[in-house]
Amino acid sequence: TLLNTYYEQTTEGMRYLKDTYGLSKVCAMYLPTDFGFEISNATKAEAEGMGLTFVSETTHRPDDQDFVGAVQKLRADGCEIVTMALGVRAGITVVGTAKQLGWADVKFLATSAGFLEAVAAVPGGVTDGLYAAAGWVDLLARRDDPAPAQFIADYEAAYGHPATGFAMLGYSAADLVIRALEAAGPDLTQDSFRAAMESLDYLDELIDAQVAYGPDNHQGTSMVTISVVKDGLWHLVTRQ
Repeated sequence: TLLNTYYEQTTEGMRYLKDTYGLSKVCAMYLPTDFGFEISNATKAEAEGMGLTFVSETTHRPDDQDFVGAVQKLRADGCEIVTMALGVRAGITVVGTAKQLGWADVKFLATSAGFLEAVAAVPGGVTDGLYAAAGWVDLLARRDDPAPAQFIADYEAAYGHPATGFAMLGYSAADLVIRALEAAGPDLTQDSFRAAMESLDYLDELIDAQVAYGPDNHQGTSMVTISVVKDGLWHLVTRQ
């Protein structure tokens, strides 16, 4: 794989929020799916080891639209960090609902599944203050840096519409495979391709992450980025 897991992202996101704000109580909102259970399990299993107490959770259906009751429950339970494994629209609605109810002393944490330009760009600052843990740095926040600027310009020239983070990730994944094929050489075999992949170690300037593999490491990036929404964009706050 190229990027880290939801489990790792959730763990490092909780660690950052706990250490930065001195928080101690964590909760989860999730869909009862493989995606949701991975984030819920990380929240529960890793909390105690970093000095957090897992307090409460709510589960949801993919078509849920009203989160007033769930937010009121988590607030009453004293949650200070809430990890989320919800759909994109649902995550936005949860954060907006908390603000409408005046619940300001809570930190909502998404993973790369919610780390999207559209989430940050919701009008009216609805998602301002939302945190996300991922394996890359947001494209639009770095649009003036050389590599992202060139990619954005080339993408729009080729396809006639703006580049997105998903386009960036697709390009980086393709670039990874090309690097491995070039390293393997013309006499390509399964063994030579595996050896070539395990030899890769480079800075991907587009996603702003070091990519490195080895015989005992088949995950390209181990770094977790923590970002927060401010003024319609994701802003990097730290790397874990």
